[in-house]
Amino acid sequence: GIPQTTYNNKKSKHSLLDSRDSELVIMITELMDYGMEVFNNEEEKFQRWLKKPNISLGNNSPESLLDTITGINEVRFALNRIEFGNLA
Repeated sequence: GIPQTTYNNKKSKHSLLDSRDSELVIMITELMDYGMEVFNNEEEKFQRWLKKPNISLGNNSPESLLDTITGINEVRFALNRIEFGNLA
């Protein structure tokens, strides 16, 4: 959710992210760890899943939803359904 130029500017100045962006980074990191666990540490398989449109996510790719807290939670719910075999 951060424009590339803003990211580059903050990085070059060693500026801190605001609290919302920091929270998103933490949540995405935790989600990636969980996704790797669900996909048995098969990174390529997990990466393909992230990019592929998903019916349970309104035909959006999981990756496209990672810019909001609500989207991150929806992706987590989709991973939870995969983990426990509840794909409906």
